[in-house]
Amino acid sequence: MARSAAVRLDICAFADIRKGDVAAPLHAAVLEAFVAAGYSVGVLPVAPSTIEADAYSVDPRYHRLFQEDRITRLAPGAIVECALALSFDVRLFAEPWDQVCRIKAEHRIVTLERPAALASLTAQERECVAENAREALGGPVVWAPNSRLSRDALSALVPHWPATDRDWNPVVPDCPPRSRDAIERARPVVGMARIARSRPGTWPVSVREGARAFRVSKVMWRLRAAPNAERPVWPQSAPMEVWPDDQIDLADFLARIDILANADLAADDPCPAEAMMALGNRVVPFLEPEYRAVFAGSAIYGRPSELAQRALEFHENPDLAADLRNSGKDLITKVYSPRSAVERVQHLIGAPRPNPYTPAVHATPGGRALFFSTNGVGLGHLTRQLAVSRRMPARLTPVFVSHSQAVDVVRDYGYVAEYLPYHAAYGERKEHWNAALAEALTTAIEFYDPRVVVFDGNVPFAGLMKALDSCPGVARVWIRRALWGPDRDLDALERGSAFDLILEPGEHAWARDDGPTVARREQALQVPPVRLLDEDELLEREAACDEIGLDPDQTNVLVALGSGNNIDTRRMTARALAYLHGRHGVGATVAQWRIADTQVDLPAGVTRLTDYPFGKFLRAFDFAIAAAGYNTFAEHLAEGLPTVWVPNEHAQQDRQILRARYAEARGLGCLVRHSADFGLNEALDRMLHSETRAQMRNAHLQIEDDLVRNGANTAAEAITVLSETVIVRERPASLAQQVGEHLSTVTGDAGNDSDQVATKNGPEGPLNNGGRSQG
Repeated sequence: MARSAAVRLDICAFADIRKGDVAAPLHAAVLEAFVAAGYSVGVLPVAPSTIEADAYSVDPRYHRLFQEDRITRLAPGAIVECALALSFDVRLFAEPWDQVCRIKAEHRIVTLERPAALASLTAQERECVAENAREALGGPVVWAPNSRLSRDALSALVPHWPATDRDWNPVVPDCPPRSRDAIERARPVVGMARIARSRPGTWPVSVREGARAFRVSKVMWRLRAAPNAERPVWPQSAPMEVWPDDQIDLADFLARIDILANADLAADDPCPAEAMMALGNRVVPFLEPEYRAVFAGSAIYGRPSELAQRALEFHENPDLAADLRNSGKDLITKVYSPRSAVERVQHLIGAPRPNPYTPAVHATPGGRALFFSTNGVGLGHLTRQLAVSRRMPARLTPVFVSHSQAVDVVRDYGYVAEYLPYHAAYGERKEHWNAALAEALTTAIEFYDPRVVVFDGNVPFAGLMKALDSCPGVARVWIRRALWGPDRDLDALERGSAFDLILEPGEHAWARDDGPTVARREQALQVPPVRLLDEDELLEREAACDEIGLDPDQTNVLVALGSGNNIDTRRMTARALAYLHGRHGVGATVAQWRIADTQVDLPAGVTRLTDYPFGKFLRAFDFAIAAAGYNTFAEHLAEGLPTVWVPNEHAQQDRQILRARYAEARGLGCLVRHSADFGLNEALDRMLHSETRAQMRNAHLQIEDDLVRNGANTAAEAITVLSETVIVRERPASLAQQVGEHLSTVTGDAGNDSDQVATKNGPEGPLNNGGRSQG
């Protein structure tokens, strides 16, 4: 590409922008300071497997910077010229980068923020980290400790690495003032809170353990935790509250406490983000004594057993409390302020350069997303993927590989799509089929060269996992629908850890779900119900009736009981048509699935609906008789269509009965089961009354807004963001062995290094803190 195509910036930053990365707010605050000082800044998101995060979503501060176009979001493949290439956190270079920008920088700096992570490596592994950083940033790097503790570790472990002459301290995020909670001012309020659920603590902070550890009635304890965290039992030996983290953000929580007492170790994290944010909110951190070198006189120091007594001393001495808060304010101004960060950059690269050239077209070069779906008895998996792909930005091109025989519907929308037979289609043994699947998917990935692979299905096949192992730099997404049957596919759930993002399409009946995915909901990014069509894409009644062949002035009924491939729907269909057929002013239509094994014979005057998608024609109907499949249920509820729900209760299916029970309980429809079809006539009698249908339509208006919005937009945005992120993944042992075999072939060596590489990249791999998650 010509030189003129490069993106020109003052600063190109490499950072983990995920909401779950605990340091993301601090890094974003640094970039905000640079932008405010007039520097042009670009960010290439990096998601290393050595940094655990919550379900993939962008940190709010980064999201705001991108939305306001204050910084340029870079994607893999961009060509960048800059004065400074700045990488936050040495752990980004635990493994080589498969997808990189082409960087030409005058200065290259990598911050050291986790000294224990560096200390956990062998000397050889540290040199690998340095080489990975050099390759990714386009030349030799200088290492920047973020504190005195990090500098001590750097000089002790790698004294030959060049280091900055000044510490690159973080910037405390600027928070709007919150009104302080004065309810419990008769006693000190000690809080414990994490930015990310994936960032655990070493102290006992559960409700039960905390009540035993901190049995002091004169101290109020407040914990910010996941919604499903343990709750206190009344009466309590000490007042304790658990605040759901999806109902209160960290800043608001800090306004309700006097002391933040998180479990942090100075060697692991010299500048904990929560403690930094506490200083900014005039909350005093309680820290281990080793933190004195970082926080000086702005914190209370002690061991966990001393926490209650120190809290009481703090509360009973207002002058001490005031001194600590003022000291925190002074520390931020002198060390952790935006001005300090800007001064460091000015000293290095000078003032901002005029008129930087930052063309968006070159900052986000085009790429592909490969959608892979399993076979179903309906079109649910494929339709969900099609819904998401339609909302991708033009720079990301979807391609499809599917086991569904209805893959032609994707081609009808103008996408490239390939069909792969499912093993059950011709009786092949699973292990043989998985081997062929791995080969086919690996070939497809090599040919299409996607940035992301998106799988929709209940079971990530062994062949899929093997194919993904062959391309560690490609992002992985699992669209995992909920409402699984009890104890179903438990082994498949374990494979979720191999994906970078698990998307859970919204379910109206989520509160009734008791399947195995419920316990793993926190690992998924939940989006509103996913629908193929938006409201303005549905045909109006007259046009829809004209295409189907119905009279818009009569009461029209849709019968859509599914493909019938794993359950006999003919009996229920025949019963419904017998009841409706011949009634004055009533018209009936039967939906015919493309993948149905058989075609039902219809009475004279009953029309057949074969055009995909059926949801396009919903306004032609006054009510429906339908299976409670995911897509049908979401479409009918979004359109407010009264429906007699007849769930498919085959063991292969999701628990459609839960959706049907929800609809009946909320007055949105009726429930009739295949095993009790004698109830159909009564349900139809109700539906034929306009008053009943009006009541149901009114009930649809009461559905929560979050369940009416189309989650396909949110899902597409999350996948796009992930696809434009550099994925740095620990190489699987099999891949390392392949590399070793290749090297032995080329050099004639025995290839013994492959075993060493495989060991290095296990759970105790580089910069992984001995397997301990530190967010």
